[in-house]
Amino acid sequence: MLNFRTDLATERRDLYKKANNIENEINGIESERQQIDEKISVEKVKITNEEGEKAIRKAKR
Repeated sequence: MLNFRTDLATERRDLYKKANNIENEINGIESERQQIDEKISVEKVKITNEEGEKAIRKAKR
């Protein structure tokens, strides 16, 4: 099974959460996952305030 990730916001959010041992959502970031079919899902990441913006910018690859 192929696993493609094309959304940099999702990747950076996940990196920030991992680096900071955060299990839940980051303040200022909302996400929503939609399952299109058994092989395709879409995740939307919404930055809602400056704290969320700073978290995304600080995430290191």
